[in-house]
Parts: sequence; C-alpha cells; structure tokens
Amino acid sequence: MRQNTSAFDRLQSLPAVFRGADLTVRFQWTSKTASQYLYLWKRRGLVKGLGGHSDVFANLVKSQYPDWEQAVVKAMPSAVVFGVESLRQSGWTTQIPTRPTVAVKASHSVFEVEPYEIVPRSDKWFATTAKGVHRERVSLRVLRPAWALADMLQSEGWGKCGLWPDDVEWDEVTGEDEADWAEACRAFGLEERPLRELAVASR
Repeated sequence: MRQNTSAFDRLQSLPAVFRGADLTVRFQWTSKTASQYLYLWKRRGLVKGLGGHSDVFANLVKSQYPDWEQAVVKAMPSAVVFGVESLRQSGWTTQIPTRPTVAVKASHSVFEVEPYEIVPRSDKWFATTAKGVHRERVSLRVLRPAWALADMLQSEGWGKCGLWPDDVEWDEVTGEDEADWAEACRAFGLEERPLRELAVASR
C-alpha cells in the first residue's frame, strides 16, 4: 500500500506532461532508477509514453485524457498542424480527418504519436510557410487556412488532398484570408486569383 501511495504522490507532484529526464532532477534519481520507475508506472497504467525514444510521457494520475498537443510540442518543438485539420479548426470545412497531420522538421528527431499523423517536412517548407503560422497559439501551432489550402493544392491538388471545392465553407473567407491566400500563392508559386473563385472550380 505504501508503494501505491508513493507512486501516486510522486506523479501528483509532476506536471500532466513530463520528460523522463525530469525525474532525475525532481527526485534525485539516477537515469537507471528513473527508467525502472517509468517501466513500472507504464505497466500499471499510470503513465503513457508519447512513443519511440521521445522520453515524453503523459501523467495519467494528473489527467486521464492526455494533452497530446502539449506532448508533441515538448518532443518536437517545430510541430505545426497543416492540411485538412487546419481548415477544420478555422471553420472552413466540416470534414474531420481520421488523424490530423502535423509537420515536423525532418532535420530534427521525429516520433510517431497515436492521435496524429506526423509528417517530416524540409527546412525549406518551414521557411516557405513561416508567415502563415498562427503565432498566438501557445501549444501546438497551426497553419492558417489559406496557407494550408495553398500547400494542399500545390502538393496534391483537389481530391487527392482530401477535399473538393464544395467541401469548403467559402462564406467563412474574410478579407484577411484573401490577403493570406495571395501571399501563400506567391510563396508556393501558384497562380494568383481571388480565393473565392476556387468555389466554382469543377471536379
């Protein structure tokens, strides 16, 4: 019983998402001891690893519903949501991707994460899309919808990207979105024309 209480007390003192390396500092453990505790906690369903060798864990004692967004950012700081999920979050589409796509720099460590499809992207892609990322997001950053659509059309085109023109809620497009679209078209080398004109594109 003392062991159970100790495990819960220790986990209560840790944040909802933590690194395994944090245990060596917090509890003055060696790396080997920390690994042994993590192994036991995982077996008992008290923590869940992000995946691979990320060393990032969700603290299920603190919350039964892991904040995987925070975990992704902790393991892969370059992460940016793109694709259909970007449009869905902005109200541009009601389509719900099976697994939202998240771009991470291919030059950094890349880990598989259960709720997301992690897609390595080049430093060039990140430089191209830099102006299109929501800067106010404090957790997992998101590519603004006009930029996400430009990226999808440039790389895959209608249909293959998971959307057709009639899947997009064009009434949600604002003047700011049109400005975003024009800048994104220049960045991706797409033909510049008003965003709303895409609404009449045929299948």
